[in-house]
This record gives sequence, C-alpha cells and structure tokens, in this order.
Amino acid sequence: MEKNGEVLKIFTIPQRFPCGPASSCCGPIGLTEEEVNFLVNTARKVFPGEIKVFNLLEEEVQMNNKQVVSLVSSLGWGCLPIISLDDKIVSIGMPSSEEELLETLKSNLT
Repeated sequence: MEKNGEVLKIFTIPQRFPCGPASSCCGPIGLTEEEVNFLVNTARKVFPGEIKVFNLLEEEVQMNNKQVVSLVSSLGWGCLPIISLDDKIVSIGMPSSEEELLETLKSNLT
C-alpha cells in the first residue's frame, strides 16, 4: 500500500476556547490530545508510512504549508483537522467516525 516516501500530515492547533470556556456564543477550536491520538492511531491501521502532526500556530509550519493556510483562511479554524497525503488534501474537518476516516484514507492510498 505504501508508495516510496509517502507522508501523512495532520494539521491542527491545540484546542482553545476563543470566547472563553464558559461562553455560549461559540465552541472550542482545534483538537484535544485525545482527538489527535485518535486520528494518528486510526491512520496507522491502514497507512504504514510516516505520520506527522503539525501545529498551525507555528510560523514555520504556516510558511511551509501555504495550501493548508489558504484553506484555514477561507474556511476558518473550524475546518481543522486537515489531513494530507503527499501534499494532496484528503480530508477537511473531524471525521464523524473511525470508519469514515479509514475509508477516506483507503480510497486515497490506492
């Protein structure tokens, strides 16, 4: 399944509450550590290559991933996580289930 040098990249930010944790106007943005671990562990079931997680708040990550930054600029932080396979965007937003993520990844590996 793995092609030479394939890298699966997960772009997100640590979970934060822009209006405060008790605010009723909006929910959190970004992912918890548990959600990131879920994505990585699920991806490992079908992807044997390297998996990297990137924090989009880091300037170097932003400078090296203009396509992802452009998506976040257009869609807002709520579009995270963004998952790419060899710099091709394969998923935007949190998958609703493990099966959905597995199916998305499988369809982009063949």
